[in-house]
Amino acid sequence: MKPLKVIVMVDDYNYSHTYRTMRNQRLIAGLLLSLAFLLTVVNASCQIDESLSFEASYTSDFVNSPYSTLNTGNAYMGVIDLATTLNTEAANLWKGGEFYFHMENTHGATPSADLVGDLQVFSNIDNGDYTYLYQLWYKQTWGDFSIIVGNHDLNSEFVASEYAAEYINSSFGIMPSVSMNVLVSIFPKPCLGSVLQYNVSNRSVFKAAIYEGDPLCLDDEPYNTSFSLNMDDGFLSIGEYAYSLTLSEHLTGTYHVGAYYHSKACNDISNSELQHEGNYGYYFIADQMLTKSSSGNKSLAGFLKIGVAPEDRNEYPFFWSLGFNYYAPFTKRSNDIFGLALASLSINENLVGSDKPYQYNYEQVIECFYKTPVTKNITIQPEVQYIINPGAIASNNNTAIGLVRTYINF
Repeated sequence: MKPLKVIVMVDDYNYSHTYRTMRNQRLIAGLLLSLAFLLTVVNASCQIDESLSFEASYTSDFVNSPYSTLNTGNAYMGVIDLATTLNTEAANLWKGGEFYFHMENTHGATPSADLVGDLQVFSNIDNGDYTYLYQLWYKQTWGDFSIIVGNHDLNSEFVASEYAAEYINSSFGIMPSVSMNVLVSIFPKPCLGSVLQYNVSNRSVFKAAIYEGDPLCLDDEPYNTSFSLNMDDGFLSIGEYAYSLTLSEHLTGTYHVGAYYHSKACNDISNSELQHEGNYGYYFIADQMLTKSSSGNKSLAGFLKIGVAPEDRNEYPFFWSLGFNYYAPFTKRSNDIFGLALASLSINENLVGSDKPYQYNYEQVIECFYKTPVTKNITIQPEVQYIINPGAIASNNNTAIGLVRTYINF
């Protein structure tokens, strides 16, 4: 039997769309990796102006899913990040200015959709084959006050936990009670926004931001360079207050409370003829050091994340996650981390039933990892995730996933 080929007609020319896309993405990925290596050589051998800094990294996941419902087998995916920062003060232009340019290439499989069918997406680099502008913004600082304007990732400033950021499942990044209920400027498609920050004191910070109402997707804007505003999509506003405290001499912690509002009208969950003027929700995040040795290396830290949204207009009205990170678990491995966490996403009860979109009222994930540096520039993170009620659908089995993440910083 001959293999099936997908043919796309564009301006009277035939293209093998799948093959062409894979070939182009592999070529671009190779070029970007070559550029990352070149930047490394330049940084190591040349004197670069202090006003410019370069960052290059490659992150990859190898996934083994032997018992998943949709398909079984292995998958690979990766993301290349290239970023440049220009400090205007170091460049003798003006004080307090910073330009930031960040591009990405993602490639490989999309295993959440093709293998597991989970809602929360078990890998935070799962995206498919794209090359695009990720962030492009300018930041100006005046003392305790700053403003950012441009294409910006909301999750880099809001709804973020220091300790939860060690985990790979997407739900430990931005809460799905936010990102799955309203359109948000996050990976892989940030959009135009503006962020205001005021450092109230040494311990407290207030942030507020406004973003486009619909970032669209990379299929609609393949390179994310449109920079156009559509007021019909409304806007997303968000505010967060963070307070840092010390329980004892070494046990520091940071606590965040936040709220968001999307101005576009949305349908009522139980009555499709009823519309609400907008959508909103609240969240709380706690990062706390629990124990710390006198040497300062061995420590135990925990995090708690809670998100709530009104049930009358949201499919996912409640989310919580809890985790513990053990730093330097072995005396001679001071940079290693062991982590164990649980995340739980609740489904709106009006959508749960034998004849409804969902048959379970929650999806949960347990993630356990061990992260260790191999060299100065390479870190590996083997882990296991166990997903309970993937997709909250009765036909999907609980799934165990083996995953090895590799971080390469050039």
